[in-house]
Amino acid sequence: MLKKIIIFLTIFFIPSFAYSKNNNALIEKFLIKFKSINNIEFDFTQTTNDMIENGKCFLSYPKKLICRYEGEEGKEIIVKNDALVIIKRKFQRVYYYRVANSPFATILDKTKIINQIKNINDITTENNLLTISFASDENSSSLDLIITKDTLDIAGWKTTGYDAQTVNFNILNSRINVENKEKFEIPNFDLFGNRN
Repeated sequence: MLKKIIIFLTIFFIPSFAYSKNNNALIEKFLIKFKSINNIEFDFTQTTNDMIENGKCFLSYPKKLICRYEGEEGKEIIVKNDALVIIKRKFQRVYYYRVANSPFATILDKTKIINQIKNINDITTENNLLTISFASDENSSSLDLIITKDTLDIAGWKTTGYDAQTVNFNILNSRINVENKEKFEIPNFDLFGNRN
């Protein structure tokens, strides 16, 4: 009987331990690569419910991001330090939000990502992707960072916000540490719809 228990435990726990050790090695390699990243330029596909949006982004550490969406609306998202701004150029509207109330508080903070990854145990692997689930400070939103297993590039993220709406953000054609003269400028539209 004891022999059967030992065989069962060996079969059950050794693959688990090997899997965990393999993920830990990948995470260590990712952290080494991630620490050298100053910026990332990329195309994206964003899916929210049944709506799919595409565009281009430039992310610069620390805490800067600009995404320009395809389409007639002229939608842009700019994150600069502690401000999150959604711009709709067609309507000449600018909407301000706090970064602290969004997943960008983690996504755009290298130090926060590095510190949290070192303490995370919840890592899943599927289809050559590692998914790292981050704890939420207020338990009101969630963030999963997705990394490609072979290149250790950030492949995107999945967020669930206060309204329980899930957003899948897929990064395509990423280029690391590129020269870019992006100024992250927020337009100043007056009340009459004319730009100042």
